[in-house]
Amino acid sequence: MSKDIATRVTTGVQALALPGQREGWQAQHRGSLLTDAQTYDALADAIQADLKARRLDGDLPWGISAAARARKRVKPLRDAAKAMRQAAKAINGTVAAYEETQPEVVLRRREDKALRKAQRKQQLGVAAHNSAQATLRRIAPGEGDDAPAGAPKLLGDFFGGGDRQQRGA
Repeated sequence: MSKDIATRVTTGVQALALPGQREGWQAQHRGSLLTDAQTYDALADAIQADLKARRLDGDLPWGISAAARARKRVKPLRDAAKAMRQAAKAINGTVAAYEETQPEVVLRRREDKALRKAQRKQQLGVAAHNSAQATLRRIAPGEGDDAPAGAPKLLGDFFGGGDRQQRGA
């Protein structure tokens, strides 16, 4: 890593901008992070084994104290290895996020969204029209009546024929 950070960042951004180089940049950086994580794990294993073998006066029998002391001492290395693996996953997320912000992808997504919105509006309009027509048919007079369609009826028209004799009148 002889380059300064500004140069590395600039080359990284340029590599992300070109689809052919994007995968290479991703593989290179992800590979180096995973290699570092494996190196830290191997180093932690070696140090832990060495510290386990060292017994101190006053330790509990069967090496319990030495094992606990060794785990405690290599925890920072294990955490560093874990952070490297998480950084490798973040590289994949960064590349995916960069691909999602490409102008042609954004444009295609907006067009798809507008099309789905127009289809939903059309379906709602058809449903509303059908509902209004059904309501109008229910309240409209029959075809034998001489009133125009959609004319209001009397409440009695809904409960039976008008030719029968009414009680009380």
